[in-house]
Amino acid sequence: MTDIKKIVLSVLLVILLVNFGFAQSDDKDNIEKYSSGKLLKQAKKSLKLGDIFSAIDYYKIYDEIKPGRADVQHDLGMLLFKEKNYKEAKKYLYNAYEKDNQKYLMDLYYYALSLQAVEEYDNAKYAFELFQKEARRNNELKEYVRMAKVQSDLIDNIPAIKRDSALNVTINLLDTVVNKPHIEFSPVPYDGDKLIYASLNENKLNYYDINKDKLPVRKFYVAKRDGRSWKSLGEFDTIINGNNINTGNGAFSADKNRFYFSRCEKEPDLEKILCKILVSRLENNEWQQPVELPSVINTNNTNNSMPAIGVSRVNSDVLYFVSDRLDGRGGADIWFSYYDPKKEEWKEPKNCGKKINTVLDEITPYYNIDTKTLYFSSDGHPTFGGFDIYKAVGEGRDFSAPVNVGYPINSSYDDLYYILEDSRERGFFTSNRPGGYSLRHETCCDDIYEFVYRDFINIAVTGKVFGITDSTFFKSIEQQYKNEMALGLDILDHSNDIELMFNYPVNLYMVDAQTGKENFIKISETDSHSGRYFFNLEPEMDYVITVRDFNEKEKRLAFTTRNITHSDTLELDAILVSTFPAQSIIVQNIYYEFTKAELTKDAKNTIDITIYQIMKTFPDIIVEISSHTDSIGSDQLNDKLSQARAQSVVDYLISKGINKDRLVAKGYGRHYPIATNTNPDGSDNPEGRQKNRRTEFRIIGQLENIDEIIYGE
Repeated sequence: MTDIKKIVLSVLLVILLVNFGFAQSDDKDNIEKYSSGKLLKQAKKSLKLGDIFSAIDYYKIYDEIKPGRADVQHDLGMLLFKEKNYKEAKKYLYNAYEKDNQKYLMDLYYYALSLQAVEEYDNAKYAFELFQKEARRNNELKEYVRMAKVQSDLIDNIPAIKRDSALNVTINLLDTVVNKPHIEFSPVPYDGDKLIYASLNENKLNYYDINKDKLPVRKFYVAKRDGRSWKSLGEFDTIINGNNINTGNGAFSADKNRFYFSRCEKEPDLEKILCKILVSRLENNEWQQPVELPSVINTNNTNNSMPAIGVSRVNSDVLYFVSDRLDGRGGADIWFSYYDPKKEEWKEPKNCGKKINTVLDEITPYYNIDTKTLYFSSDGHPTFGGFDIYKAVGEGRDFSAPVNVGYPINSSYDDLYYILEDSRERGFFTSNRPGGYSLRHETCCDDIYEFVYRDFINIAVTGKVFGITDSTFFKSIEQQYKNEMALGLDILDHSNDIELMFNYPVNLYMVDAQTGKENFIKISETDSHSGRYFFNLEPEMDYVITVRDFNEKEKRLAFTTRNITHSDTLELDAILVSTFPAQSIIVQNIYYEFTKAELTKDAKNTIDITIYQIMKTFPDIIVEISSHTDSIGSDQLNDKLSQARAQSVVDYLISKGINKDRLVAKGYGRHYPIATNTNPDGSDNPEGRQKNRRTEFRIIGQLENIDEIIYGE
């Protein structure tokens, strides 16, 4: 790993992991009495333990005793930058660069970022331009040179960009029920008016002896909105929080039955802290013991955290997460994997691509399923300073160009963990902007903020799907062969019947304004009572709704939300689709020898020109082949014989190349007669028995031939 990437990753870890002070074995109250050598030793020991607060304290006193040492200036500057103390960090970072402008050239870049964070824009612009000049011949730094140019060009336009992107939004800092002096993170709206969030629930900076004390850990907590204030409901769930392990970064599945989150802990040698993603399932209204996701997600010796959940086209979970695994584009990238419900496994993760990920860090993803929008924070895309929140429409690695969500949600400080409530009118994010509850300095620690869009427009669309029974194809088979063989399909003519379609799949696509590409947003079903579909929409967008009938012909309705200035639910025209008859279809002339299940030659010919032809013409339908008997013989014998006869039809169709997944054999014996087996006087009714000895087929579904995710390149 290069030194540059080590710096980037070390900056990331302060966001992924837990930072609070640990007392060393020595008496920290007597720190001023330490020799310079011991101070330096203790600083490096603290760094090894991940205790940046103690390390900063030791380095600062060392620098007072022996000022100006380049490596100490570098370490102290980077630690203060990690601590988000930009006002102090800028001095040490510039000192390190000035003393060794080759070894500590990247300190100049972080110096510029620190200046930008505290809104010293003129000085930041100068520092970015100086970095471009100094680093232009260094191939390892070419991406940073490019970003420095973008940032320096952006600085001149920041006032105009803030003005043009200004949001009509109210932002409130959550009160001290939620926000404590330490970092609060990972807000997740829950159950209407509740909020799940992660926190180290301590009201001051405490120091602990790692050899004696039980160390506090971050956990999930729940608060409930009570007017303009909040009421604590305690821990979220003890089985999810676990024991003596840092827990955070939660995300629900679309149906709220799965809760994904991450846990972080030190490796046994205390050299490294690693995060893993787990999932807990809700069963009988109780969260079950969490299970680590498999190694394809939690790759060895990598950090995997910050899960966000989307939905695939077959209604399975799509996991977006942050990882520093190999083959990424920078320090931390956003990756994705989808769950295959048939194989019950997670697919190999793929990088979300260069539109989303940069050479720096992309973190805290949140995926809004209704609008197919990925929200994330980045310090590699152009920002007002620190991390800014971006949004991009799409899925997998097929996303539109990211757009800054705007000011004042984004500031010159770190803005993270953007998430919307279900209404999308309000939501939450975290920030270390001044004005929060401080631990060591005014921009030390992230707090949770709530926002409400004052001019939010709630746009939705609804409509109905009607089915027209289409038996034209079946009738054509009857006509084609009625003179050739004494057979037919006993089908009632429903070609003019129209019925409302319940639980019928409807697809929503958003049209990219620049490319015209239709991006799949969501699949839903018509309501089981009203027969209506319903989708939430975004303003100023073009959409297409599509449905398919049983012969895979697509029906499309295009519409737009452009120029809609008030909340509204659009009512679209009814969509008509062709459907198959709902009832079973009797196929005549499929005969068997007495008490036998083997197909005769004539029976095979009948299948060839009826069921086989239909299944070739409609290659996605799934059918039930059923066999029925008359009343002669016992129930047990007739059930067994009818099942064998139905299976013989299925086996024959499979031998002709029909997919076995499209066929179901069912023997009903004598239980469902369509005629009487005996006359009213008790005498035998041969004609009725013949009608009851029948083979039927019934369409019971369709194959799902939809790719889980389209991997755009």
